[in-house]
Amino acid sequence: MTDPLPIPSALERTRRRELELLAQVDALSEEVKGMALNIALYLAKARSEKGSATLDRLEPEFIRLVNGTVRVVADLTNILNAARNSETMVFEIPSGQHTRDHIEQRLHSILSQCQSLLGQLEQAQDGSAGA
Repeated sequence: MTDPLPIPSALERTRRRELELLAQVDALSEEVKGMALNIALYLAKARSEKGSATLDRLEPEFIRLVNGTVRVVADLTNILNAARNSETMVFEIPSGQHTRDHIEQRLHSILSQCQSLLGQLEQAQDGSAGA
C-alpha cells in the first residue's frame, strides 16, 4: 500500500500561485522585449529600403516607444527578481485589488502608442497606394 500524497499547506499553495504568476509576468516581459526589438528592426529596415517623410516624421515616436518599452522591461525584471527572492525582500508585496499601478499604466501606454503608430503607417501606406 502506498502512502497518500501529502496535502499542500496554504503557504505552499500561495507560493505555487505566486510562481505561476511570476511565470506569466516573465512571459509578458519577454513579449514586450520582442516587440521593442521588432519595432526597432522594422524602422531600420523601412528607412534603409525607402526613406519616406512619414517614417522621418514618426521616428521620434518609434524611439520613445522603444525606450519606454526597455524601461518597463527593466522595471518588470527588478520586480520579478524581488518576487522570486521574497524571503529577502524588505517590503511586502501589496495584495488585494488596487487601481492600475505605474507599470500597468505604462504597458497600456505602450499598447496605445503601438496602435497609433500602426494606424499612421496604414494611413500613409493607403495614401501612397492611392496616389
